[in-house]
Amino acid sequence: MELETIQITLPSSKSLSNRWLVLDYMSRTGIKIKNISSSNDTQQLGRLLHQLKGGRRHNFDCRDAASVARFMMALLAVTPGNHTLTGSEQLCRRPMGQLIDALRKVGCTIECTGEEGCLPVKIEGFVPAAQRIVIDCSVSSQYASALLMASATMPQGGMVELVGAPVSEPYIDMTLKVMEQAKVQWCLKGNPPTYHVEHSIPQCDVVSIEKDWSSASYFFEAVSLLPDVPVRLPGLARESLQGDQAAREIFTQLGLSVNQLEQSVELKREKPMATSFEWDFTATPDLVPAVAVTCAALGIEAKLTGVSTLQYKESNRLESISSELKKLGREIMVEDGVMMIPAGEPFTKENMPTGEPIDAHGDHRIAMAFGALKVINPALTVDTPDVVAKSFPDFWKMVDRLIL
Repeated sequence: MELETIQITLPSSKSLSNRWLVLDYMSRTGIKIKNISSSNDTQQLGRLLHQLKGGRRHNFDCRDAASVARFMMALLAVTPGNHTLTGSEQLCRRPMGQLIDALRKVGCTIECTGEEGCLPVKIEGFVPAAQRIVIDCSVSSQYASALLMASATMPQGGMVELVGAPVSEPYIDMTLKVMEQAKVQWCLKGNPPTYHVEHSIPQCDVVSIEKDWSSASYFFEAVSLLPDVPVRLPGLARESLQGDQAAREIFTQLGLSVNQLEQSVELKREKPMATSFEWDFTATPDLVPAVAVTCAALGIEAKLTGVSTLQYKESNRLESISSELKKLGREIMVEDGVMMIPAGEPFTKENMPTGEPIDAHGDHRIAMAFGALKVINPALTVDTPDVVAKSFPDFWKMVDRLIL
């Protein structure tokens, strides 16, 4: 008997929500944002922007949200006044040096009060004259996104030149497309190529945020582990601004049946999955946890390249994935930005150890990638399940729908 299709409610895109919140702050009339993300990161950014707009207090706590810290740093640098930007102990270990250096070179006064290149920082905001800002985005694309949006607030506009090979480049493209939708004018010209952003006041009456492709990857993973269970993910647009829509092609290559409709995706594992797999994740590093755990769980031999920047995320995801898969009996190797996953016996309820909880390492994506394994064995536990609220507060409720 064919099973009834299970519908999963995904969160709205955190990345899109955060960009629209910044543009809303920069606008004069306000932008109505529908379906905004309920993630902790987005809610905290909203609070800080409201605080900044109201001119109240100059101490901004980003908690554990790196994208919030980077967007706020660029905005505070061009907002006159003395500001302090800080965050959780975990966030204060994450790299901010390239953004700090780029802002200093155009005249911003930024003092690192702890470790150099990290939060907390004291920022003396000022209104810079139009000049070229050079930024290295080889660690995070968020540096470029932060500077591109902040440039529109400068009276003479700004120029942003990217050096090095940008990681997660689709997120920069997302920022530029969102700016276009808000009628913020920019063009790419010159040698070396430089983004010229005109002084612009964002204008957009209403915007509706699409569902989050990064969060969807954990349900692509879960369905890959469940033969013949049909699942529908509403709200995933065929024409998406999100680079992590690459999950469609990746999981199709792994053998999952992926049917993209206009505003939803239908998934089902109807055939044997792949026996080997290779993919370059330079543009989409957030998909690595779900793909790596899927390959390990199914015994697929895999070579995942372009993963070196995962060491700079909420946790060192290269070490986190390796250590937690080792608990489950799968040894993997990581060297020179390449993750090698050996072939092996697929995980089953009988052979997957569940005595020791999975250590999420304080990282929402590690918690979700390993949490999806509960569809194989519901006895699996994660030490800090609440970390998923950073991006997907209802994750565990949705996973429970797939535990048959």
